[in-house]
Amino acid sequence: MPEFDAGVILGDIVRGLTKFAESTKVIGDPIEAAGKIIVPAVVVRVGFGAGGGSGTKKGEEADEVEVGGGSGGGGGVMLTPVFLIVDDEGERLLTVPKAATAGGSMIDTIKDVVDSIAQRRQEKEAEEEEEAREES
Repeated sequence: MPEFDAGVILGDIVRGLTKFAESTKVIGDPIEAAGKIIVPAVVVRVGFGAGGGSGTKKGEEADEVEVGGGSGGGGGVMLTPVFLIVDDEGERLLTVPKAATAGGSMIDTIKDVVDSIAQRRQEKEAEEEEEAREES
């Protein structure tokens, strides 16, 4: 089994992500409106981690050695929409607050609705069971 070298793996990851993370991404054509030029773009945030190891242990037989190892890694990317505004006053960057959490908020709302429906169903079933016991 080849030796695990976290430095080599992390180096490869960093080199690959650096090419992506250092690039500027304009995501649409500039728009001219009210004497301003608006350039839609995206801010890219990248995070990652990796780890691993290997080891040996004595097997069931005296001269037997078991070797094992493993490694893993993961990462994530967050994209935040921004707009570069250019006008007579200069340049400024307009960020869109909460854009990154909008999907999360929607998921939370859907989860709350589903939980509420499930709770109502349980309450109704409990009432029906109570009524059935009272009739018996």
